[in-house]
Amino acid sequence: MTEPVRYGIVGVAGIGETHADALERVPGVDLVACADLNRAAAESFAAERGCRAYTDPTAMIRDAAVDAVSVCTPSGTHAEVSIECVETGAHVLCEKPLDVYGVRIDAMIDAADAAGVTLAGVFQRRAYPCHQRARRAVADGDLGRMVLGTATVKWHRPQSYYDSAAWRGTREMDGGCLLNQAIHVIDLLQWIGGGVSGLYARTDTLAREMECEDSAAVLLEFENGAPGTIEATTATQGGTSRLEINGTAGSYNDTEFSMGEGIPAIDAGGPLEWGVAHTEVVRDFVESVRDGRAPMVPAREARTAVDLVLAIYESAAREAWIDFDAFRAGDYE
Repeated sequence: MTEPVRYGIVGVAGIGETHADALERVPGVDLVACADLNRAAAESFAAERGCRAYTDPTAMIRDAAVDAVSVCTPSGTHAEVSIECVETGAHVLCEKPLDVYGVRIDAMIDAADAAGVTLAGVFQRRAYPCHQRARRAVADGDLGRMVLGTATVKWHRPQSYYDSAAWRGTREMDGGCLLNQAIHVIDLLQWIGGGVSGLYARTDTLAREMECEDSAAVLLEFENGAPGTIEATTATQGGTSRLEINGTAGSYNDTEFSMGEGIPAIDAGGPLEWGVAHTEVVRDFVESVRDGRAPMVPAREARTAVDLVLAIYESAAREAWIDFDAFRAGDYE
């Protein structure tokens, strides 16, 4: 493809604005259209961004000759919207998580395969140079033998956040603190740590009126044999978000390496500012469409973090250890 990629955004509120901002920084792409069920919101967005407004994604793709779209709607609508888009011939970059049920994600991937278009996920923190270096450090043994991996997301979301929309905190459309808030750090933990082989979890709703969990604690086993943990909540005050990988020769703490005495230092390269990482994801996606190559996070890879959360839900319901490979193969159905 030599002409600019003609781009559309489905879902103009919130993260849709972030995708639009990213597109302004990416060469070789034109934002030509947007779609949202809220016509007034779509028209306002279109007027600000200089594109055409629609309420139907398929009409947007056909009428505006859209090549690729970002799907930025509520999580539980991702599969339905993405399938409509790929079946209409557009490549899709879908916000996290791909969807909230595995069967829906299967349908998304199957539809994209059948249509011969790209389906990619958004895990923008993978674009951080420091996280990419940490992944290489674990794979190459620079940290020695991995002995522990930890993901912690302890945030505050007031009851008003969950009351702001009927879909928030529901199993059908959103999920709880794991699928919504912690999913990025969960993805980094399994991606940098080299994959998870099993887990045992407890989840609960302790401080918010919502269908899904506001607190969770998970014991992990990585494929390399190291133990790990995930801690997540949206019901605390003064909490933090943290990723840590510990090895016998050194540790990776969020964005920096700490190495043992006499062991060569590692330059992490630093994080990226808010919005810049999304720009890198969008840039990569646009280039993958233009060049006909795989994107940074193909859909099958983007579903791994979702599968981990779904396995956590299964473990909490069964009060049992879950073999992750067996879970992904459907052995717990």
